Amino acid sequence: MRFIYIHTRNDGQMAINPDAISTIRETTGVIYIHLGGDKTIATRFTNIQSAVDYIQRGQSISLTQGE
Repeated sequence: MRFIYIHTRNDGQMAINPDAISTIRETTGVIYIHLGGDKTIATRFTNIQSAVDYIQRGQSISLTQGE
């Protein structure tokens, strides 16, 4: 499983599993990413194309155990 960082409009930054994305939608000028389980994230993306491009090419976060 891989994660990517997403900058949200309200909650700062979060890591999401891009495989969990079901829909990317624009509503009233805001780009929303819909995840499974009815979770919706309002993002800082300016259009759907840039959101899709970032998600497809976004750098994975390396998960390490301990320091």
